[in-house]
Amino acid sequence: MKNLQRMRQCKKFIAGHLPVFILCIGLAVILAASFFRFVLPNLKGAVRIQTASSLTDAINISELSTAEFKYRGIADIYTDESSTQIRCRVCYNAIVKAGIDMQKVQFAVDQEHKTYTATLPEIDLKVTIIDEKSMALLPSDADVELGVMLQACKADAENEARNSTDLISTAQENLKKSIEGLLFPILKAEGFSLKWN
Repeated sequence: MKNLQRMRQCKKFIAGHLPVFILCIGLAVILAASFFRFVLPNLKGAVRIQTASSLTDAINISELSTAEFKYRGIADIYTDESSTQIRCRVCYNAIVKAGIDMQKVQFAVDQEHKTYTATLPEIDLKVTIIDEKSMALLPSDADVELGVMLQACKADAENEARNSTDLISTAQENLKKSIEGLLFPILKAEGFSLKWN
C-alpha cells in the first residue's frame, strides 16, 4: 500500500516537473556533445592530424554570397545572332550577387611548416532582375518577348559585373575573411597559419 502511494506521488512529481527534466536532459546532451566535439580533441598531448577534407568540412556552406550590388542598365537586343544591328534597347534594374560554392575551395596541408594553403574557385555571379514590370523598351512600340528581354538584361548585368574589378575584388576579400573566420578555431587549436594561393 505504501509502495503504491509512493509510486503515485513519484508519478505526480515527475508529471509536474516534466519540462524541467526534459530541459536538464537536453542541456546534458548539448554539454556532452560540445565536450566531445571541441574540448576532448584539443586536450594537451592529443595528436591530431588535419587533412584537406576536414578543412573543407569545416567551411561546409553550400553557397556563400560575399558581395552584392544594385545595377541600373540598358541592354541591347539585336535583330540577328551576329549582334550587328540593334532591334531595341531595354532599361532594367538588377541585383548582382558574387559568391562561390564553398565545396570547391581546395586546401593543401603542410604539416612541416604548419600552414594551410587555400585555393579559391572562380567567383560566380547571379543576376536577379528586380522588377520585370519596371523594364522599359526603347522604342516603346518594339515587339519583344519577355524571355528575350530577361535574357538580354541578365547577360548585360553579368557582363558589367565581370568587368567591375571592384565587385570581384570585394567578393574575394570578403570570401577570404569569411573562410578565415570559419577556420579560426581550427587554426588556433592546431597552431597553423592560413595562406592564399
